[in-house]
Amino acid sequence: MTFKILWKMIKQNFVNQRHIIVPFISVISILFGIEYILLSLTTNIYFNEHHPELKISAIIGIVFMTMLLFIFLIYANHFVMNHRKKEFALNMVLGMEKKHLRLIILIELFIQFIISAILSIVGGYLFGELFFMLFNKLVNTHQPQLSDYPFDVLSMKITLTMLLSLMIILFVINNFKISFKNSLQLLLKNKSKTHEKSRVRLIIFLILGLIFIGIGYYLAIKPNTAIGSLGIIFFAILSTLIGTYLLFVSLGSIVLEMLQKLDYYYYKPNHFFFIAGLKSRVKSSAIGLATISFMCTFLIVTLSMTVSTYRNMDHRFEFAFKNDYAGYYIGDFHKDSKLQRKIENLKKDIRQEVPTGQFKIYARGMVGAELQGGLKHKKLKRQTVSSGLFNFGNKQKFNSFISIYNKSDYNKNNKKIKLDDDEIAISTSVSLFKKMKTLNIFGKTYRVKYIESTNMDNLLYLLYADGITLIVNQQQLMDRIVNEYRNHNDENLIITPNQVQTAVEFNVLKEKDKLNHRIKKIGVQHDIEFQVKKQNLLMWKQVNSSLVFVGSVVSLVLLIGIFLMMYYKQVSEGHEDRDAYITMKQLGLDEILIKKTINKQVIWVFLIPVIVAIIHTLAAFRIIYSVLGIVGQYDLGLYATSYVGVIVVFIIFYSIMYWITSRIYYTMINGKH
Repeated sequence: MTFKILWKMIKQNFVNQRHIIVPFISVISILFGIEYILLSLTTNIYFNEHHPELKISAIIGIVFMTMLLFIFLIYANHFVMNHRKKEFALNMVLGMEKKHLRLIILIELFIQFIISAILSIVGGYLFGELFFMLFNKLVNTHQPQLSDYPFDVLSMKITLTMLLSLMIILFVINNFKISFKNSLQLLLKNKSKTHEKSRVRLIIFLILGLIFIGIGYYLAIKPNTAIGSLGIIFFAILSTLIGTYLLFVSLGSIVLEMLQKLDYYYYKPNHFFFIAGLKSRVKSSAIGLATISFMCTFLIVTLSMTVSTYRNMDHRFEFAFKNDYAGYYIGDFHKDSKLQRKIENLKKDIRQEVPTGQFKIYARGMVGAELQGGLKHKKLKRQTVSSGLFNFGNKQKFNSFISIYNKSDYNKNNKKIKLDDDEIAISTSVSLFKKMKTLNIFGKTYRVKYIESTNMDNLLYLLYADGITLIVNQQQLMDRIVNEYRNHNDENLIITPNQVQTAVEFNVLKEKDKLNHRIKKIGVQHDIEFQVKKQNLLMWKQVNSSLVFVGSVVSLVLLIGIFLMMYYKQVSEGHEDRDAYITMKQLGLDEILIKKTINKQVIWVFLIPVIVAIIHTLAAFRIIYSVLGIVGQYDLGLYATSYVGVIVVFIIFYSIMYWITSRIYYTMINGKH
C-alpha cells in the first residue's frame, strides 16, 4: 500500500471524525498550555523575587495538572479508539495489514502533536502574560512590565517533552489494542462489560455502597478541629468515592427493575420505552456517570474553597493583627525589673521619633496543649503526638494552641470582664471549642465565659489553626499552665511553643509607610523585632493568592474534564442510539413520542450525577469549612454564601454544557453526522 493512499485515508478520516478529533486536539492544547504557564512561573525571575511562595503553589498545581491531564486524555483516547473499531475492522476485511493501521495511527498522532504543540506553547505564553499581570494586581504589588515575563525556553522544552511522552503512551496503548484483535473481534462489542449482574450481587453492591457513603458522611459531618479534619478528610473522600461507584452500579438497575415489575405503570407507551432505554444507559454508563459525579463534587468543593479564601483575605488578617506594630520580649515583665526598664526606654525612644497612640504592654503565655473529653466538658492535658489526628472514635482529644493572659493585663487593653474564682474566659474561632461549658485544669473545673474578639495581637492564629485565647484570674495559674504543660519532646509535636512573652504593641498616628525603617531601627537598638501590619498583610495576601491560584487552576482543569467526558459520552450514545431510533421509526412509533422518550432518558442520565454531587458537597460542608481553618477561614456566613454561589454557578455551567453536548447528540441520531 502506497503512502499516497494512506495519506488520503488519513485526510478523509480527519474530515469524517472532525467532531471527535477537533475537541481532542483542543483539550490537549488547553491543558498543555496551562502546563506551560505553571512551569514558566516556577522559573520566572520576577516571581521568584517578589512572590517566592508562588513557586510551591505552582509546583503543587503542576502535580495536580499532570495527574488529571493524563487521566482525561487517556480516557478521551479510549473513547476515540472504541469509536474507530468498526473503521479499523472494515479496513482489515478489505485487505489492509496491521502495520498499515499502525502507520496511520502514528502519522495521526504526529500531526496532533505538531498542532497541539504550536497551540499550547503560543496560547500558554499569551495567556501566561495575562495571568502574570492579573496576579500582581490581585496581591496589590507594584505592577511589573510585560518584559518581566519573557518567553521561557526551558518550560517549552519540558512541556513539549511531556506532550511527546503522552503521544508515545497513546501510540503504545492503541497499538496494543490493534495487535491482539482480528477484524471480527473489533466489530463485536465487548459483552463482558455489559453483562447482566445477578440481583443478589446488585443488592450486595447497594448495601456496601450505602455503608461506605454512610462512613464517609459520618466522618465529614462529625465535629472536629482544623487539624483533626485534615487528618481524616482523605478517609472520608476515599469511603465516599467507593460508595458512589457501588451505588451507581447497583441502585439504578434495582430501581428500574422494580418499576418494570409494576405492570400497571411499566406497560404504558411513555413509560415502557423510557424505562427500558434508561436501564440500558445506566447499566452501560454506570462507571462513567459515577466519575462525572465525583468530578463535579471535587469541582464544587475546590471552587468553594478558592472563592471563600479569596473573599476572606483581608477580613481574617484584620482579626489577627490588631495594631500597626507588634514586638515581643521573652520573659514576663511583671517579674523582671530589668525588662520593665528596657520597655520604658523603648517607649521613650519611639515617642521621640514617631507620633504614636497608647502602648499595649502585656504578658502572654503560649502553650501547645491537648483538650480531652466531650463537646461541653473538657480537660486540659499535656499534648501528645497523636492529638487530633485520625480521630475516628468517641474518645475525643484535640490539639490546641493556647494564648494565656491574666485578667489584669487583659482588662488594661480590652473591654473589662469580671471573673469569679471558678470562671475563665475564652476567645476562639474554632466552632468545636465554642461548645465548651466547662474546662478542667489541674483537677479544678472552671465555668467558661466567651469573648467574641480581643484588641490584642492574634497573629499566631494564622500560624496555628486551632487556637484559643484563655483569660485566667490569677497570674499564678497562668505560670503553672505554662510550666507544667511544657512539652519535653517538642520536636515531635505539631504545636511546640511553651513560654511567656511580653508584648509591645502600638499604632502610629500618621505617615505610617514612611516610619517603618525608623521604627525597625529603634527595635534593633533595643533588641526587639517589630512585626509591621502592612508588610505582614502583603505577605498574607500573597500566600492566600497562591492558594487561590492553585484552586483556580485545578477547578479549570476539572471543568474541562467534565465537559470532555460529557461530550464524548453524548457522541458515543448518539452513535449507539442512531440505529435504535431508526428501528423505532420503522416500527411505526410516533416520532414525537420517540424524541420525547429519548430526551427524558438523556436528561435523567446527566441529571443524576449532578444531584449526587450536590448531596456529596452538602455532606462535605462541615469538614471543608473546618479544614479551611488552617488558612484562617472562620467566617461561616462568608463560606456558606460562597458555597451556595458556587453551586448555583456550577448548575448554570453544567446546564450550558449539557445543552451544547445534547445538540450534538440529536444531530447524530438524526443521521447528520
